[in-house]
Amino acid sequence: MRITEGQLRRIIRETLFAEAAITPETAEERGITFKVDIFGGNIEITVIRGGDDTDIVGQLYAGKIEESRSIDQKGVWAINRSATLINGLGPLMYDLMIDLVHPASLVSDRLLVSKDAKRVWDYYMNNRNDIEALQLDNLEDELTPGFKDDNYDQNSADNWAFTDRQPWYDSSLSKAYRRKDRGGTPTLDALEGLGIIDIAR
Repeated sequence: MRITEGQLRRIIRETLFAEAAITPETAEERGITFKVDIFGGNIEITVIRGGDDTDIVGQLYAGKIEESRSIDQKGVWAINRSATLINGLGPLMYDLMIDLVHPASLVSDRLLVSKDAKRVWDYYMNNRNDIEALQLDNLEDELTPGFKDDNYDQNSADNWAFTDRQPWYDSSLSKAYRRKDRGGTPTLDALEGLGIIDIAR
């Protein structure tokens, strides 16, 4: 089977993405710590460099979708805001958020997703055997007519579908993500084991 130029470009992008990702161990080596605030139906991750609370190098914010009927009966959380100043930090923050909402699912921002953030979701969909992708329907009930529990706003998937030249339901942004059964919370466990995370509830 011959590989297309587009497939080759995707493989190269995903390889570079994986190699650039910061692990809990490299975070510790670089003096990076994590502060998590859990309040009501919201979770905020703040990433600090060098122990200085003024040197914030990343933030990730998620909120529980209260009106969610829940595709997996465990609830759904959505990313509402994200920012990072260090290359490769984003994937670690997203992995941590997936662990923090576990066993619920995590979805992208329903309205707008940046190119860097989409790269994270693409990687989850295409390369992560430890992460389960659950297909969501749109508000028009197009994929599972009559079944409303999987209906969510697909604006971000629609927006990227035009750019990616694919149907919205093939987009990584049209899905919810969670650790596979018995997958545990490895990123959270690793950060706690290294003593570089503080969680306030």
